[in-house]
Amino acid sequence: MVSKKRLLVIGSKGLIGKSFIEEYKKKFKIFQCGRKDNLKKILAKTKPNLIFNTSGEPYFEPKMFESNLLLVKRLIEYLRKNSNCYLLHLGSSSEYGRCNFPSKETTSLKPETPYEATKSASSMLLIGYAKSYNLKAIIVRPYCVYGYHSKPNLLIPLILQTILDDSSMKIYRGFHDFIYVKDFVRGIFVLLNNRKKWKPGEIINMGSGKQISNYQVLKEIKKVFGKKKGKFKIINKHFKTFDSDKWVSNSKYIQKKYNFKIKYNFRSSLIDMKKEFLKKTNFIFE
Repeated sequence: MVSKKRLLVIGSKGLIGKSFIEEYKKKFKIFQCGRKDNLKKILAKTKPNLIFNTSGEPYFEPKMFESNLLLVKRLIEYLRKNSNCYLLHLGSSSEYGRCNFPSKETTSLKPETPYEATKSASSMLLIGYAKSYNLKAIIVRPYCVYGYHSKPNLLIPLILQTILDDSSMKIYRGFHDFIYVKDFVRGIFVLLNNRKKWKPGEIINMGSGKQISNYQVLKEIKKVFGKKKGKFKIINKHFKTFDSDKWVSNSKYIQKKYNFKIKYNFRSSLIDMKKEFLKKTNFIFE
């Protein structure tokens, strides 16, 4: 019997980490590392063959340098001492900044916020070390990943909560390339299974290749979850100065090299999310 690969998931309590573990816990011997855990001790104890780094600090600026950059440097040091270990690091589509075209892996990085800057810096650090020392490390840049475990302060959970509470909410202008978390973690699984094809410092975009507006998101949610409750006011301006009317991926690279395509469109993903809510909560949407 072939033993399972030891996989360390860093950021295991977040949407992506938690969803990946739920879906693929039988495929690997999984170890977890959260914000309060000592990464160095966990690495020494578990000696992983694979590392999936989903961690990152998008909101609290004082912790961004540590979480988004220094943690990656520690992982690089581990890879240099353990040359047979593979690292799949999650960057961010926001590293590209504002583009008026679908961003692809060769698009220049133009960060405009501390979060974007620290994520971009970690990408460049990892690419440089991976190419110089032939490290088995790649970078996946997610677009807008969503699902049942999404943080409550994000657009889709906020709309759902407004419907459930019959409360009010403002919907600002904005566009995103949404990719359902079940598609996303399946893509990660495909990449891990095809790790022999990785190139040191390889960059891979993962999105749906389509963008929809915040207004369309509201419209689709009402159709799937029920539209009788909740009061929504449409605001025809951006909520943040760095929000954009164009945020969409060019994901042809992963399709061609790794034969990965998404299975869920936005409507079908919402229907699947509703099933998850009905299984795990007492919420009534209709």
